[in-house]
Amino acid sequence: MRETRAYVDLDALDHNLQLFADRVPGSRLMPAVKADAYGHGIEAAGATAERFGVELLAVACLEEYQILREQGITVPVLVLEDIFPGEIEIALREGARLNAGSLEYARELSDAAVRMGTTAMVHVNLDTGMGRMGLFSSDPVRDLVEISGLPNTTVEGVYTHFPCSDEKDKSFSLGQIEYFRTILAGAAELGLRPRYRHVANSGALIDFPGEAAFDLVRPGVSMYGMFPSEDVDRSVPLQPVMRVVSRIVKLNRYDREWTVGYGRTWKVGPGSVIGIVPIGYGDGYPRSLSNRGEVLVHGRRVPIAGRVSMDMTAIDLTAIASRVRVGDEVILMGSSGEETIDAMELARHARTITYEITCGFTPRVPRVYLRGGDIVATKTQREGYRIAL
Repeated sequence: MRETRAYVDLDALDHNLQLFADRVPGSRLMPAVKADAYGHGIEAAGATAERFGVELLAVACLEEYQILREQGITVPVLVLEDIFPGEIEIALREGARLNAGSLEYARELSDAAVRMGTTAMVHVNLDTGMGRMGLFSSDPVRDLVEISGLPNTTVEGVYTHFPCSDEKDKSFSLGQIEYFRTILAGAAELGLRPRYRHVANSGALIDFPGEAAFDLVRPGVSMYGMFPSEDVDRSVPLQPVMRVVSRIVKLNRYDREWTVGYGRTWKVGPGSVIGIVPIGYGDGYPRSLSNRGEVLVHGRRVPIAGRVSMDMTAIDLTAIASRVRVGDEVILMGSSGEETIDAMELARHARTITYEITCGFTPRVPRVYLRGGDIVATKTQREGYRIAL
């Protein structure tokens, strides 16, 4: 297996799930495992969540649903996005819960269910301010009740989504909750009381769980031990789930002035020591960390020297030159000694968000799954997901 790899701590994943279960004792969990579980691996994350005892799982597309089922995961799964007409009958046949964000789309689901002689289990997404996939209507109560009356259709859930729950000002998010409650109350007066109501995402679960917790909550990025932004309460004791490491594959010791990498943006001189690490933007390590980011070697921070290239990153080891050898471990994301480089730091340097950091690591970076410190599964580009024997 390649030395550049991501270790995924399933005990930390359990810790984070328990943390959120404890924060909202009256709610059940529906973790988001979309986007390959935010880059951590949908197979292991889904199995861990099912073993924990979550109520449902949430994915973005039909293929993600199918991956979970192919892994033998049986917990109900909600597909959060609309799917295309050619996928609807497949989804219904395979038992997926489906999002419905408009009356027209709900009718498509109903028509397909009637043709197949089955029932479409839907969660209606209400647009309370996200402006994306939800039901945007002049009379959302009327449309919601009409959807519930469609043939072969069961409105199992009603939900909405926050666009800014991780920002300092919570007024818009709290206003969304009130609007959501108003719609639900109107629907209840007309006889619609769905089994599941859900609103809370990571930002809400961290900063205002009491207001945002309904029947279900949807931990996403926070389930993987990352904060959605620097504006939320970062005292919540999340445990990082992913640690990305590599090793020094080559050392260059210079006895004269020279330059390093594309664009010749890093200059060295006599006594400089540069290490080459086999990870680059082809692995999802952001090129925007060029001349800006740091890594950890022997518990010390050392700078990225020059531009991150597709397959390699140079690091300046001059400050610890006497200690370094080919094969020494390099921590790209994680802890070493008293130092930590977390996803938030990488996101800050790369001018992006924590979500994109872990989602960006490509299949070329093997995932190694740990429980109790032991390897329990791996996922590689060549062999796919394999449970250790």
